[in-house]
Amino acid sequence: MNNGQVCIGGITLQGRYVRLLDSNGSNQPGDTDLAPKQAWEIEYKERTNNTPPHVEDILIQSRKPKGKLKNNITIKDFIEKRNISIWKGNPDVLFDGLIQWTPNGSGYINKNGGVPRHSVGFWISDRDLKRKEYKGIRYQYPSSIGWRSIKFKGFEDTVDTIPAGTLLRVSLARWVTFNEDEEPKCWLQLSGWYDLGKNSNEEDDLPF
Repeated sequence: MNNGQVCIGGITLQGRYVRLLDSNGSNQPGDTDLAPKQAWEIEYKERTNNTPPHVEDILIQSRKPKGKLKNNITIKDFIEKRNISIWKGNPDVLFDGLIQWTPNGSGYINKNGGVPRHSVGFWISDRDLKRKEYKGIRYQYPSSIGWRSIKFKGFEDTVDTIPAGTLLRVSLARWVTFNEDEEPKCWLQLSGWYDLGKNSNEEDDLPF
């Protein structure tokens, strides 16, 4: 994030999306030890002032490591076994179909257009996404109905092409307005991709 902190998302064993804030409600520091495929036992409190669609925020009171997903288990395996929905197809299906698009292809939601049930999710695109530099790194979806260009806000080393069929994590940034007379928006962003080029049908065999 712009202040040097990082926004860390997770999933409970029961299949709930969570965003892991510290006990004071701040995001994690840039040198956090939290990383993909880790398992943690966490005691937390619900954040009482969550503003939809950012309903995932929890306040960590304590945590201790419980291992990692085994190498033969993909994140796709993990979330599918917990009945977490995965959007599939073009980016217009994301976030309850409520994404609106600017002329240059940036996606957003606003209150007039409707607020989705949550601010994070997983997506499998039906087409390759191509890297482009425009006000940062973006990944473009080839569309016959207008530009679809999603800003990348993650930690992976960027690649020129994200192949169709790759599991992607997408999210909506916090409400923001850049001008006094502008309606607040939540901007669509690509948070990361997982198991690039991998496909596992092994049984879930978690070490925790």
